[in-house]
Amino acid sequence: MLDLKTKADLDRLVADGIQESLTLDYKASPALTKDSKARDELCKDVSALANSAGGQIVYGIEEKNQKPLRVDEGNSIITREWIEQVIDSNIQPRILGLVITPIQLNEGYGYVVSVPASTARGAHQAPDKKYYKRQNFQSVAMEDYEVRDVMKRASTPDLFVRLSFLGGIRQKLEFSRGEETSQPFNLIGHILNHSTQPAYHAIVEIGLDTDLVVISRGSFEQTSEADNDRGTPMNWFRCSFASPPGLPIFKERMMELSKNVIMLAVHPQHLGIHGLFDLTVMISAPGFASTEHWAIQYRGGTLVLHPPGSEFAPERKPKAGNA
Repeated sequence: MLDLKTKADLDRLVADGIQESLTLDYKASPALTKDSKARDELCKDVSALANSAGGQIVYGIEEKNQKPLRVDEGNSIITREWIEQVIDSNIQPRILGLVITPIQLNEGYGYVVSVPASTARGAHQAPDKKYYKRQNFQSVAMEDYEVRDVMKRASTPDLFVRLSFLGGIRQKLEFSRGEETSQPFNLIGHILNHSTQPAYHAIVEIGLDTDLVVISRGSFEQTSEADNDRGTPMNWFRCSFASPPGLPIFKERMMELSKNVIMLAVHPQHLGIHGLFDLTVMISAPGFASTEHWAIQYRGGTLVLHPPGSEFAPERKPKAGNA
């Protein structure tokens, strides 16, 4: 979840051009009204996030083509209590852990609705008696097998990896005179679990675009050089978890993939016009397997990390036959 508490935080989303994704949705303040259609749309969007990977709806930002345009004037009619009451009384079962953050804007409030992924309580139903998921920047009805998969989250692990630079999703790229590559920067990985079912064994494989220079692989084992499922040449690195002797991966705790982080650098000639680098994360555990795509984009002297579901990285893909 993004840490969004002030208007300055919303302004930064606009300034950085952070696009909508699987876990981030922008809506203008007037989208919150007390008519039945707006209430149903609110519940539909919130339940879709809960049935997917969780995420945040930001009311107070106008968007175009999934990109933020500006922070609007805010809403002077709707309250945080009203939003909470509408969601709690119209989505079944009730979503636990929902957080609604009001943000003072020029003429009213914007709201950040932070929605956890559903786990032990199963799939969440919208007021129209349908189940929705987040896909391609919108809420769409789920197929029967998808509803069943969500229902299984309580009995199987639902693992995902969160990548970051040392300072978050942005990393200033610096070059020293006479050096062929940039100064090294860190790629940090954590593994988390949406499900209440712990994972006692897991294998994480990270594929790094071969245009990225690997200075140090940290505690990872380097396994091979091979294309990912999108045809991008990758250097592959692996780490594993086992309990015992280690701790299981459970919902309440974020775990580091490696005590010693991966250190990377880039050649200036690989920055190009778009400066895009692919990252692929494959996770395997008993009863669970998935592939996640990330991307690193070079923009104005800074590297920006884009998560699954963003403009440059497709959505997470669970493997067939797994929850």
